[in-house]
Amino acid sequence: MGDDPTRGLYHKYIVTRTDGSSKPGEKHDGCQYFVLDCTHDEFALPALRAYAEACKAKYPLLSADLMHQVDEMEAQGFVWTSRT
Repeated sequence: MGDDPTRGLYHKYIVTRTDGSSKPGEKHDGCQYFVLDCTHDEFALPALRAYAEACKAKYPLLSADLMHQVDEMEAQGFVWTSRT
């Protein structure tokens, strides 16, 4: 997320999968990703919590891990920081 509220979605990150499946010709070649910065983006933790709730029935372990991560960050007094 940037500091310009007039800017919409744009290409900001290059994501590669650690299993190599994002290489040319592989299953995830050309996939689109949306990256969350949990340190600087005030909307990231609520988004993670919503995703965890949405995937709970199909991916209960992923959901639990995400909820735990968000809970830990909040319990440690996590406060997002705005950097320019």
